[in-house]
Amino acid sequence: MAYFRNSKKDILRFVVSVIVFVAVSFIIRFFANSSKFLFSHYGDVLKSAVCISFILYIWNYSKKIIKTFLLVSLLYVLPALLKLLKNMPLTGKEIVDSFCFANLICSAILLLLLLIHLIKNKFIKKSLLFLTDVIVFIAILLPFLHIGYFLLSGQILSAAIVLTLFQTNFSEAISYLKDQNFIAWSFGIFISLMFCVSGILLFNSIEKQTDLKITQKKKTVFIFSIMLTIALAILGYKVCTSTANNVQTLQVFTQTRNELKQYSEYRKAKVSRMKKLEKLQGLGINAAKGGVYVLVIGESETRDHMNAYGYKNENTPWLSEMAKSKETILFTNAYSNHTHTVPVLTYALSGKNQYNNIPLKQAYSIMEVAKAAGYKTFWISNQLKYGAWDTPTAEMASTADQEIWINGNVGKTSKTQFYDEEIATQVSLINFEKEKNVFIVCHLMGCHGSYQDRYPERFEKYKVTNKEPYKTIHSYDNSVYYNDFVLEKIYKAVSNNTNFKAMIYLSDHGEEPDERKGHEATKFTWQMARIPFIIFLSKTFLRDSSDVFKSLSANKNKYWTNDLLYDALLEVMGIKNAPDRNEDFNIASDKYNLKKNNLKTLHGKKALEEEIVAR
Repeated sequence: MAYFRNSKKDILRFVVSVIVFVAVSFIIRFFANSSKFLFSHYGDVLKSAVCISFILYIWNYSKKIIKTFLLVSLLYVLPALLKLLKNMPLTGKEIVDSFCFANLICSAILLLLLLIHLIKNKFIKKSLLFLTDVIVFIAILLPFLHIGYFLLSGQILSAAIVLTLFQTNFSEAISYLKDQNFIAWSFGIFISLMFCVSGILLFNSIEKQTDLKITQKKKTVFIFSIMLTIALAILGYKVCTSTANNVQTLQVFTQTRNELKQYSEYRKAKVSRMKKLEKLQGLGINAAKGGVYVLVIGESETRDHMNAYGYKNENTPWLSEMAKSKETILFTNAYSNHTHTVPVLTYALSGKNQYNNIPLKQAYSIMEVAKAAGYKTFWISNQLKYGAWDTPTAEMASTADQEIWINGNVGKTSKTQFYDEEIATQVSLINFEKEKNVFIVCHLMGCHGSYQDRYPERFEKYKVTNKEPYKTIHSYDNSVYYNDFVLEKIYKAVSNNTNFKAMIYLSDHGEEPDERKGHEATKFTWQMARIPFIIFLSKTFLRDSSDVFKSLSANKNKYWTNDLLYDALLEVMGIKNAPDRNEDFNIASDKYNLKKNNLKTLHGKKALEEEIVAR
């Protein structure tokens, strides 16, 4: 007859397992370097302990089961502990929640295996085993992504990196790997997959164990097992949902999901924003301040590698010469608001920034406002139009009266069919005589890796060899040299027009070619945030907007982050009564009120004063 043994020994072992689990959860909190929370949220810990102790009881305290719990616990706790190696704050709650979550996931899998063990029907059994294999694969892969990424890059995996995967393509990934140790990455991926397969084999072997506390001789045992499974699942689910937000392995994907949700909401809210702009009273262009304005967005250019900003190599001849002119304002302390293109431009081209609380979906883009105010708008880009995920940047571009995407390899490759100088050709084809007020956004491929793909051979001013660091640095400096040529061509295409007023150039973010770190946020260096910001003005602008010119000149050495571009463009372009405007954020105003000690980057995670102190 089937039965549950109920000896005093079993009761004692059950109580001891609960005590041990609670004790371990207490001890591991001491690894925390911030807010250990030694005596907090023990309700969740006790519930987890009860669930796990029941599983151990059912599986007769098998050594293999105990080792499995320990292995899964280590896999989930280790990604949290990696923070300590990077001197990042780690709370006791993060460690314990990772510990509890890992054990509950393991318990859920073992409960599923229990049911599989009791089922006789081969089809149902095989189907459930396949489902279990998938769950085990994902459960092991998630922490291994964090551990593997850290071993290969020396950095903590973040939501910014995962989001980049949504906005990249296969060729861009290959370009990235070209600058990395391809063999090490391939080996790391292989090892991760082998561990996942080993985990599947481990749990499959557990299912075949027969030393359970229950047998199959009575239907009542089977029914009781299902009831126990449901009860433990409900208990475990409640604990899982309360702990998941603090599990390092899950945080990244939760944050990624939330960010993608914001992107989706932004796209859906476009119609609503445009209707509100149509009804907005007084929105328009100030008299005599309209004209032709061009915003050129560079890519991955750091001012640390620009001769115009003091770099040793003479790779910006045109810009260095233009900087001597009164009509050129070169800002010396501009920084990016992030180190990845999409988050940077999402803020830079809209009223949303690091310092306000405007929900992204409600933030008007500069393209939307300029169009509603009366500008004929153009978006000319050498970047990909589509990636794996539509972004706010693509949505902003779609607002333009005319979109020109000169890179025909849509969504397939990072190799462009044209070099960036083609953008100047497209600008020159615009009929400026037909439209008095024109706003053009030019989005370059700029200095994006691989750097040698960004310029024609004739612009190899600095010899590129296979010897590092010269291979990376020289090819990057050549891309900066070519970028200077592109800026000159765009400027010449618009500056001869009688209505030309200003060309604004800035990079989305910087780059770290010296240490071959690119612009990856998890490998953050300040060079990735230091960007060029230059405004080329016409004599007509100086006459019609002398007050703005005076403010820009007075503020050129002040600290500024490019998520405040929206406010500056509204002022420079003479757009009145625009929404989401804040004069304290407006570097084109004498009211600009932000200083280095209250400016940030990485969307608020890094304060600029940290860089200044480091110097």
